[in-house]
Amino acid sequence: MKKFLIKTTRYLIIALILINLISWGSLYFLRNSSFYKPEFFTHEVKDKSFDYIVIGSSVGLTSVNTKLIDSLDHVKGINLSIDDTSTSSNYLMLEHFYNQGGKTKYCILSLSYWDLAITDPVLNDNDYRFLPFISENYVYNYYDQLENGIFKPLTYSRYLPFFGMSYYNTELFFPSLVAAIQPNRHNRFDESGNYFYPATGEVIKKEPQEITFIWNNPFLPKIQALCQANGTQLVIYQAPILQTKLVNTNNKYQLINHSTLLKPADGFYDELHVDVNGRKIASTALAKELKVSCFKDESITLKSRP
Repeated sequence: MKKFLIKTTRYLIIALILINLISWGSLYFLRNSSFYKPEFFTHEVKDKSFDYIVIGSSVGLTSVNTKLIDSLDHVKGINLSIDDTSTSSNYLMLEHFYNQGGKTKYCILSLSYWDLAITDPVLNDNDYRFLPFISENYVYNYYDQLENGIFKPLTYSRYLPFFGMSYYNTELFFPSLVAAIQPNRHNRFDESGNYFYPATGEVIKKEPQEITFIWNNPFLPKIQALCQANGTQLVIYQAPILQTKLVNTNNKYQLINHSTLLKPADGFYDELHVDVNGRKIASTALAKELKVSCFKDESITLKSRP
């Protein structure tokens, strides 16, 4: 019996070591790829100085075309929005941007009004995409703060990476195989971080409504403070929403409110997202706003960049 227990323990230890080595290798391949947005910025983006960056959820990802804004305003930007995220994730993305050497004059935060009202943020569906950077304190601290319960697979991955890899195996292990073969492949975004939804050709029906912004999310002032600490001006952008007028009563933040910019037939993919046609209208309007409120200083344009 004693020999059996010794052998069993030995095999378990060997298995644990092998599983962790495989998990570490998977995270290594992901970190050195461009598959997800955090890795893309670190691995592929060489010149990390920008006139502006865009952070947000799928709304920012699909509403803002940085290529179009760059061409209209003669500036340089990048879209670092990640789908299925919220304001807390946007804060982590901004921390990642600065910690990986990023510099920007302006940060455009594309928010969602319902998330803005949340007082107790939780971990988001795609926050695992930062796991390859678990050795960084800002990632570890974020996971430790927002993961609930005794078992914290993302947090514990700093010491035993198989926790996070096994828990998010479909989203991490299989993409790591792709990353090992095609390290520059992107997961639904182009070389500037943009993505669009196709034109459906259907008019979505919804009754008009009016909603007042509720500024409760504790990560918003954190984003503001992080921007100020790095010499960045925060600009909050409300993208078009179907048949919804958003009203602002808070002048603490610079806000560009395009909630009512589009009519139902102008280019909505669904209730919350625009399609490729709506993105063109929204990005053109945003470029005009930014040119007046932000990019009027020629010292930040590409033409004057050394």
